[in-house]
Amino acid sequence: MFQVTTLIGDAEKVEKELIKNPPPSEADIESAKALVKEKGEAVAQLKSAKAGKAEITASVAELNKAKEISRGWKSDLSLSL
Repeated sequence: MFQVTTLIGDAEKVEKELIKNPPPSEADIESAKALVKEKGEAVAQLKSAKAGKAEITASVAELNKAKEISRGWKSDLSLSL
């Protein structure tokens, strides 16, 4: 009996979490992918132009932030499946 009630309680927690924080829409995901691609191209362009290390580092930081957001959404989607 304990296992069943624990599973039901866990399912209710997941359901409440999804209500509070719904998974991203397809448009959100596509937008995040486009942003990652754009930031990646910016880094490549700076590197090919032999830009300063500070500029490249700042651009890489923006790329990593965009990737982190994109990965977070992917893990949210796996929870809802």
